Amino acid sequence: MTHKLLFLLFCWGLLPPVNAQILEKYDLNGPWEYRQTGTSEWFPASVPGCIQLDLMHNQRVKDPFYRTNEDSVQWVSEKDWEYHRIFMLSGKLLEAEHIDLVLEGLDTYADVYLNDSLILSAGNMFRAWECPGVKQLLKPGRNELRVNFKSVIRQNTKLYNKLKYKLPGDEKIVCRKAAYNFGWDWGPKLVTMGIWKPVYLRFHRHFELLDARFIQKKIIEGRAEMSGVFTFTSDQETTLKIKIDNDSMLLAHQTVSVKKGRNLIRLDFVINNPKLWWPNGMGAPFLYSLNYYLFHADEVVGKGRRKIGLRTIELKQEKDSTGTGFTFFINHVPVFAKGANYIPQDNFPSRVSDSSYRELLEDAKDLNMNMLRVWGGGIYEKDVFYDLCDELGIMVWQDFMYACAMYPGTGDFLANADVESAQNIIRLRNHPCLVLWCGNNEIDEGWKNWGWVKQYNYSSADSALVYQAYKDLFNGILPNNVEKMDTLRPYISTSPHLGWGNPGSRFTGDMHYWGVWWGRYPFSLYKENTGRFMSEYGFQAFPDISSIRKFAEPGDMTLGSDVMKAHQKNPVGYETIDEYMIRDYRHPKDFESYVYVSQVLQAEGIKMAIEDHRRAMPVCMGTLFWQFNDCWPVVSWSARDYYGTPKALHYFLQKEYRDILVSTIMEKDRLKVYIVSDRKVETKGSLNLKVIDFKGKVLRVTTRQFSVPGPASTCCFNIDSLAFLEGVDLKNAMLEARFTTSDLKPQRYSNTFYFVPVKDLSLEKMEITSEFLKISGGYKITLKSDKLAKNVWLNTGLKGRFSDNYFDLLPGEPVEIFFFTSINQADFPGKIMIRSLQDTYNN
Repeated sequence: MTHKLLFLLFCWGLLPPVNAQILEKYDLNGPWEYRQTGTSEWFPASVPGCIQLDLMHNQRVKDPFYRTNEDSVQWVSEKDWEYHRIFMLSGKLLEAEHIDLVLEGLDTYADVYLNDSLILSAGNMFRAWECPGVKQLLKPGRNELRVNFKSVIRQNTKLYNKLKYKLPGDEKIVCRKAAYNFGWDWGPKLVTMGIWKPVYLRFHRHFELLDARFIQKKIIEGRAEMSGVFTFTSDQETTLKIKIDNDSMLLAHQTVSVKKGRNLIRLDFVINNPKLWWPNGMGAPFLYSLNYYLFHADEVVGKGRRKIGLRTIELKQEKDSTGTGFTFFINHVPVFAKGANYIPQDNFPSRVSDSSYRELLEDAKDLNMNMLRVWGGGIYEKDVFYDLCDELGIMVWQDFMYACAMYPGTGDFLANADVESAQNIIRLRNHPCLVLWCGNNEIDEGWKNWGWVKQYNYSSADSALVYQAYKDLFNGILPNNVEKMDTLRPYISTSPHLGWGNPGSRFTGDMHYWGVWWGRYPFSLYKENTGRFMSEYGFQAFPDISSIRKFAEPGDMTLGSDVMKAHQKNPVGYETIDEYMIRDYRHPKDFESYVYVSQVLQAEGIKMAIEDHRRAMPVCMGTLFWQFNDCWPVVSWSARDYYGTPKALHYFLQKEYRDILVSTIMEKDRLKVYIVSDRKVETKGSLNLKVIDFKGKVLRVTTRQFSVPGPASTCCFNIDSLAFLEGVDLKNAMLEARFTTSDLKPQRYSNTFYFVPVKDLSLEKMEITSEFLKISGGYKITLKSDKLAKNVWLNTGLKGRFSDNYFDLLPGEPVEIFFFTSINQADFPGKIMIRSLQDTYNN
């Protein structure tokens, strides 16, 4: 067993070497051992991690993501488990006056023993746990740290049975643990236990720097007025010097008197000619790197480095002629939010690598997203998530971790929730990406609209007590902590403001619209149900066929197989997909075709929603579809599957979320074309409209010059459709709308529109020709078709990414597609499969 001692010792310029007073960490991650409580044999374990992963690595259970193995591991969460590690300490380390044990994440009910002494009983997955003053329990040489985990399932049952009344959400609500662990309609039931975040010993002598916060007071006349607020402890009354710099320039320094115990010191400073942080698509997300130091008698006794972004954030919810708005302003500029809801990337979050975070978030940036909503049934994400969102200009709507349930109002539960919220507010408040705190997901809606009072047979008195607990938490503890600890961001108590069944939901606050899917309403009703900010809506699709092959055998690949049922968690999932598919598409001829058409169906439906939302600017000022990603391989609402493979929706998004959108709609007998611009200034260009048949014959054409204001949605073409399309066979024709800007580097934005449902189109078999060229970083593929090829899908078993996919290949118009890969494949053309919608059904 190896041990690694990490000294956080740094030098700055000509400063003297940092002495032994500054913080040292003894890393206790890596190799541990585990056993089931009551047994004697220990097995190798890894920290951070969880019991399911350790059992898999030791071949004690099968991979629960494969086939129907999920059921076979349910016993794991019903048992108690123990972890321990032996570590060696030198006498020199033990000379430190203060030694603390820090466990950044324990999942969930855990007793911690150091050399057989109980030092902590934990009960919250979302909290960090610090055990100060453990020096007297440590000894030179061999030491043992042991963590005993109680069964979450059995402990929840025990605590739930002690409540005076049952609560919606059932037993999991007593537990401060990620709700998705208990199963959702897109995720499995895998109730984890273990040490899921880093563990270490922290050594310091007389001073300990606990936190550094940078507050932007105001930006005016070319200067940003700032404050640095430092929290630290001292075991003596003395004086310290504080310095702040940004590598090249000293920003502030001050000598302060400190008391014994906890100290909070504010140091004001100025950044001249500040560069602002902007969301993706609106400007550069500029970050300043600030260094800060504590000196005692000219020796560095504490230091750190933090990246900050300068920007203002405001959520305006002002009354207007429509109702009450919901608009984010960054640097006093209104922002139309374009993005998605985000869930944890794995049911076992400890194994998500930093590179996986970067890949996912760079995907979001490349799709022109500027916001992700961290949903309240998951986890407060790791620091790397927010660091990358800062870097990439992705705004974060942060839910507190409460979803679709009512929670206890007991003193212990609320005290636990109080500390949890305070810790996470303090941890995340320096990130410029963070733009909103939201108390919960769909709880207020659930209480008022989901029949819980009747289901649980509450009396009037019971109802009052249950809802009082709600108010104590979401109208009391959480907003109070945000106000005290993060004055720079807004807070809302719940999302949505009103349920989608309430007619008022379209006119005030944010809206979750599930009439499409749960209500089985057609996609066309998205337009009639566009609210002020669309924070949830969505539709399911299968994952990529290559992903299905990773969790299923060939014989499993039928809709009715046990394996495909196990990887569809929505109770009406397949039934709903099929109902919508039959409305708009011919029935696919086989399983692989069904998978493909389900993705096209999802993409076209969400495309319709996004365009409805964007056309409604400025009444609607945000669209966040459900959901961006998956936590395991499953049929779900995601745009990219668990393995990171894009669905058709993923490719549609990179066009739908561009800074300019061209959108065509038929309203009664009027054919309208809108240009929606997110740019801060007007854009000049030409709009070309062309009606062609599926062999490429031009039936109608018109070109107009426009100056499009921004940010705004402008109807640029409005004509009587009956007159304009007289004599056109609508089953054999389409409209292409193309806007070309007059920029120095002209940009082209286009969209296609069909006049009848896809199943009624007169699609013929076509011939697609292809040319392949090896280029730096991959291959260029040039495609051309003699007739319309609908939703052309390129597929290959090679590792890489296509620049576009599932696109309409117009007759006679060549299209260039790039395949980005590091693989040099001699027979690359032979590795590419090209298919279209016409290939998915029998004539």
